[in-house]
Amino acid sequence: MATIGITIPESVWSARSERFYTQALHGLEDTAVSQGHTVLSHVTGSPAEELETMRRWAERDMVDLVILKDLLDGDDRPQQARALGLPFVVIGDVRQGEVSAVTVDNAGTMQRLLEDLHGRGHRVIGHVGGPSHLLHSRWRREAYREFAEARELPALFAEGDYGADSGAAATQALLDGPQRPTVIIFDNDAMAIAGAHRAVAVGLRVPEDLSIVAWDDSPACQTHEPPLAVLEHLPHQLGVDLARAALTLLEDPGTPVRLAHEVPRLLPRGTVSTRA
Repeated sequence: MATIGITIPESVWSARSERFYTQALHGLEDTAVSQGHTVLSHVTGSPAEELETMRRWAERDMVDLVILKDLLDGDDRPQQARALGLPFVVIGDVRQGEVSAVTVDNAGTMQRLLEDLHGRGHRVIGHVGGPSHLLHSRWRREAYREFAEARELPALFAEGDYGADSGAAATQALLDGPQRPTVIIFDNDAMAIAGAHRAVAVGLRVPEDLSIVAWDDSPACQTHEPPLAVLEHLPHQLGVDLARAALTLLEDPGTPVRLAHEVPRLLPRGTVSTRA
C-alpha cells in the first residue's frame, strides 16, 4: 500500500477556488483508495512551509510520492523532492517536459477560448491574468497576446493576484482605458465575480454591455445573477489522472509518466453575449 502526499496552498481557500481543489482531491482519493492506497493532504501557507512539510514526510517515511503544482519560473521544488528521495508527479503544462506529469495546455485553452469569443463577434477582448511569476499565468498571457497580434486586435491586459480586490481594480483599469472591452477573461472565479460587480457598479449591463468569462468554475459562479460563463474544467478527472500517474510511477520509478488532460470548452451561461 502506498501513500500519496499533496500540499494545498492556503491562499486557495481565501480566493474561493476551493471547488476545483476539492474535486481534484476527491478524484485523487477515490482512485487511490479504491486500489488500496491512501492520500495525505496538508494545507500550507507558503513555499517554505510546503518544503518543510515534504521534509517531515520524508524523514518520517510518511509518503511514497508527492504531487507538485503551480511551479514558478526556476522553481526548485522538483530538485528538493529528489534530494529528499521523494518521487513526484507534477500538475504541469504541456511545455514542461522531462518530469512525470498530468499536463494541461494553458496556451491551447486560451487559444480555443479566444477563437470562441471571436466567433461570437467580440473584437475588443480584455484579459485579467494571474501573477506573472506563475508559469501557467505567463503562458496564458502569451497566448492572448499572440492571438490579438495575429488578428490585429487590441491587447488589453491587467494583472491580478487571484483575489477579489485585484479583480475589481483590474476591471476598472480596463474600463478606464482607451478602448472599452466587450468581454473580459479572468484567470479565476474570484476575480471574475468581483469584475462583474465592478462593471455593474459603474452602470454597465452584464452581458449586454460587457461579457464576463471566468477560467475556473465555483458554486459562487453558478449562483451569481446571472450565472457566470466559465471554462468547463474536469477537476475530478484531473484527480483521477493524478492517481493513475502516481501509481504507475511507483510501479516503475525509472519511466516518466505523462498523461494529457482534456482541453476545456466554454460554458457561456448568462454572462456571454453575441455581438452583431
